[in-house]
Amino acid sequence: MDNNASPASAALSRRLFRAGAALPFLRAPIERMARVPNDAVRGLATDGVHLFYAPDGMPDWAAVTHLLTHCLFRHPIAPEGVAQSLWSLACDMSAEYLRVELFPTAQGAQIRREIAEALPEDVDPGAAGAVYRALMDLFGDELEPLYARFGRDDHRYWYAPAPRRDAAVAFPEGPMVAAEPRGEGEGQGASPFDEAEGRPYAEWLAEALESRWPSVEALPGGRAMTGRFGLAPGSREEKMLLRAEGRYDFSRYLRRFSTTREELRLDMDSFDYIPYYYGFRRYGNLPMIEPLEYTESFKVEALVIAIDTSGSCTRPVVERFLAEIERMLMRHDSFFSKMEIHIVQCDAVVQSHAVIRSVEAWKRYAQDLVVRGRGGTNFTPVFDLVEKLRRGGALKRLKGLIYFTDGDGVYPQKPTSYETAFVFTTRRALGYNIPKWIVPLCLEPMYK
Repeated sequence: MDNNASPASAALSRRLFRAGAALPFLRAPIERMARVPNDAVRGLATDGVHLFYAPDGMPDWAAVTHLLTHCLFRHPIAPEGVAQSLWSLACDMSAEYLRVELFPTAQGAQIRREIAEALPEDVDPGAAGAVYRALMDLFGDELEPLYARFGRDDHRYWYAPAPRRDAAVAFPEGPMVAAEPRGEGEGQGASPFDEAEGRPYAEWLAEALESRWPSVEALPGGRAMTGRFGLAPGSREEKMLLRAEGRYDFSRYLRRFSTTREELRLDMDSFDYIPYYYGFRRYGNLPMIEPLEYTESFKVEALVIAIDTSGSCTRPVVERFLAEIERMLMRHDSFFSKMEIHIVQCDAVVQSHAVIRSVEAWKRYAQDLVVRGRGGTNFTPVFDLVEKLRRGGALKRLKGLIYFTDGDGVYPQKPTSYETAFVFTTRRALGYNIPKWIVPLCLEPMYK
């Protein structure tokens, strides 16, 4: 870094270096960004190629990481026809929600909670498009506090190209100034005015972001972060009532997890009526043979059922999962009367774990059901919990695990010794990169 750089430039370089150290996949695009002082911008601004900053400002850590999050999630590519101010606010809220996951801070949980509380329950705060649609229903006096709270950078170059570097073009806030000489390690890049000349600016901007910034799906955690919540756990709790009715018949598949054991119930198939009737006729009220009290049954004894409660699974989707689980448990011919069903709620971490040992216990569980999560999507914590329970002897007869999810998350790579099935909401999920040892099931055909 140039020792003669201005205080603003030096502070910006330090924070960019820190961001690249925290997330190494950002080092290359950060190094390629030309840092240009600009009196016109408020704080920081970018077009994906340049990083414009106020020469007399002092960019803080939150503002720098906020801007980088915009670029990483392609927020500058505004959909056609959106209201620019509302799209900018939606992206600011989404970027703040994602920023504190990419760059954790002590205030992260509070920021996520504030954003989640400002939106309807079924809106994913990590998806700018969903946030934009929700904001369209708000009035101006409701939007003003959100602009003030979550806006951290200037978005002018999302919608129009920056002027030539050597031009002094007037903006409402002041003139554009020429770029200062770059110090060692500072980025390079042609002016977007030159590169975009003769081309639609939106086309150039999309190409610049795609070519310079890594695809989110290629990052650690991959698809779980794409336009969604990332890999951080959520803190939202939702009270749910089982209003939906399950439609998928799991009985045939559950037989793969079944075991044979004696069950305490009358076995009328093994009962011989002839001596029983003879005893009543010969000795009055003294039957000669009583019905057998035990019978051999082939049913499920132990099962783990996991529910994806991440932000990508909306409330109706989770309600559908719960309805299918209830339908499954209500089939008396599939489970022993004394069963061991582990119900696990998980987003990026295990949020809840309950053990259901009877149909009555499930009814009590469902009656006061609270779903926890709404964070990122990582399936591995459920499998870590199962292994811990097995090693501790709390889960001895497990033959299968069923995971209800939309399929968009981080999969475990190590095969399990028990059969694992993922129940997806749509057939599209079947195209994800699912490990071969997982059995894919799909609810969609039953909901057409």
